[in-house]
Amino acid sequence: MTTSKRQSRDQARRAGSEANLGQKAAEREKKSKAQLSRMEGRRASSARGRFVAWCKQEQASIQQQLELMQSGKVLTGENLGSGWVDATGDSVKRAKARLAELESLLTEKGSATISKP
Repeated sequence: MTTSKRQSRDQARRAGSEANLGQKAAEREKKSKAQLSRMEGRRASSARGRFVAWCKQEQASIQQQLELMQSGKVLTGENLGSGWVDATGDSVKRAKARLAELESLLTEKGSATISKP
């Protein structure tokens, strides 16, 4: 008697799980289609937007490094074979040049032209 109850319970679980699997698959497909349509709508401007976001993130990172070097909290060095030599001044110059380049890119003052499709 316990065997027949167990079998009927197992059959009910299988029937319920099959319906759940189909429903879950349909929900996943619906979500996937919604994500795809959103991505297609943003595709034209997303590359430019990601580039601008990267430039701003890089700018903030370099600015933070520059402030740390200028305050003396961080020093950079170079091993010339006879030991480490302070190269913080050169690093500050490079950081300032990179910041100027990023500012140029972000404000479209740069010499590179962007062709529009």
